[in-house]
Amino acid sequence: MQSTRMLAAVWLLLAMPPLSLAQSSLQLPSDEEDYRVLLEEQRSGPCERCGVVTGIRTQNREPARGRNPAAVPRGEMSGMGGSLTTTPIIGSGSSVRDARKAGAPLVSYVITVRYDDGSYAFIEQADEPVPRKGDRVQVIDGRVELRKD
Repeated sequence: MQSTRMLAAVWLLLAMPPLSLAQSSLQLPSDEEDYRVLLEEQRSGPCERCGVVTGIRTQNREPARGRNPAAVPRGEMSGMGGSLTTTPIIGSGSSVRDARKAGAPLVSYVITVRYDDGSYAFIEQADEPVPRKGDRVQVIDGRVELRKD
């Protein structure tokens, strides 16, 4: 009986976490300054998606072609013994300008980032990136942001 109590006491001591492993009291920010300090502490820690820009290049793509509403497939409109196809001859200024914009190639920027762990990533952005080659960056939501450390 004595050995069972002793065994239960040892098991209970081993099951309880030591007090030294308990967390300190939780501190919540009380004003904007406390919040800013906490954010700075968070940024200064290890960063999973941080690295250095090793290259930036532009990439031209053809825009997605939609169906031309003026173009009707042959055979859909047929007259007396022949086919009838409609083609706009005169366009207003805005429709011509819109057609030119639609036909212009889309430019995007591909940024090559070498992460701190040695891996590489290629991030594509539609707008011109602020960081340049050699700058320290962080990838946030698929975008390359300049780091201030």
